[in-house]
Amino acid sequence: KATVSVLYWHFFISTKMSRAGDVVSECDTLSMGKAEIDVDNDVRLAAPHGKIVIGGYEVERNKAIGGIVFGMIAFGFLFGLALPNSSDDPHPWDKIGAVIGWIYFAAWSISFYPQVYLNWVRKSVVGMSFDFVFLNLVGFACYSAFNVAYFFIDSMKDDYKKMHNSDSPVRANDVVFALHAELLTLVTLIQIFIYERGGQKFHIIPLISMAGVIVIFAAWGIYLVHAGGGYDEHERPWIWMDWFSGLSWVKLAISIVKYTPQVYLNWKRKRTTGWNIWNVLLDFTGGSLSVWQLMITCVSQDDWTSVSGDPVKFGLGFCSMFFDTIFVIQHYYLYADGNMADVEQDEAKFNENGREDPDEKTHLIGEVNSHERNQTGGA
Repeated sequence: KATVSVLYWHFFISTKMSRAGDVVSECDTLSMGKAEIDVDNDVRLAAPHGKIVIGGYEVERNKAIGGIVFGMIAFGFLFGLALPNSSDDPHPWDKIGAVIGWIYFAAWSISFYPQVYLNWVRKSVVGMSFDFVFLNLVGFACYSAFNVAYFFIDSMKDDYKKMHNSDSPVRANDVVFALHAELLTLVTLIQIFIYERGGQKFHIIPLISMAGVIVIFAAWGIYLVHAGGGYDEHERPWIWMDWFSGLSWVKLAISIVKYTPQVYLNWKRKRTTGWNIWNVLLDFTGGSLSVWQLMITCVSQDDWTSVSGDPVKFGLGFCSMFFDTIFVIQHYYLYADGNMADVEQDEAKFNENGREDPDEKTHLIGEVNSHERNQTGGA
């Protein structure tokens, strides 16, 4: 029931919000409002309205939503029930947890694609925080290392069991998700260097901070190589499990602060155009299901050390839901008027340059006029 309710919330909020929000979510643009930016006139400013276009193929938005939701559920049941399960959860909680795990993997993994698609369609990354992308890249590199170590390295799993008296909480879907997220974040980073940036840039503080983290962990790793990193309950200053666990804490710390640059950028611009709302809705779905999976393990085993043993998974889920809620409020409520102004400004620019698709323009104007009539109570 929890899984279905979260997915229903995702579908509901993306299809039943205000018409202003609908128009903006489908037509994310480049404008900075009063603070104009210098962009190439050949750069597409809006994604196709009401449809997704890839390689000449067009899919209606509502059909795409339904297909994604159905696909995530089907994917979760297929992989969760068919693949061998390493969980110690009693039956049937082991299978339920596996299904939820693969559904959240699908939701979180898919959440990276809308932003990549939007950047590709517009040939621009304006409106997307570069610091967010950079911090995400470092964070998922740490998270990937942690998950791979705790899932594949036998000595690491043995050390964990000796210390916590339970098996590693890392699942196969955790490993696949982390590696996939790192790859898609790298693609997004590359887009920053090849597409229109509109004067946006990286800031020095995140770069220096992450450089410091790298130096600290490199020095820590050198110490462990020379001192030995095996578990000894009597003499245990530091072991390799601590090192990888430290990486997971770095990921959690990054997750707490990484959304802040995007929240600030939206506030500064008084709009969310350029920041795709679909990655937010899917991210919320993945975060909530991730926490549900961890809660199932804790309750079914009556062992809450899974939370302390894998704090990143627990903290990442709640952190994602908290900031995603802020993004939803920004997109659909606080900055809806600014987003609408961007749509109208793009309309005027495309019309002036004679490059507007007549059918698409008529459809867009109809949506805007419909929203205005609803706001004024007109027929």
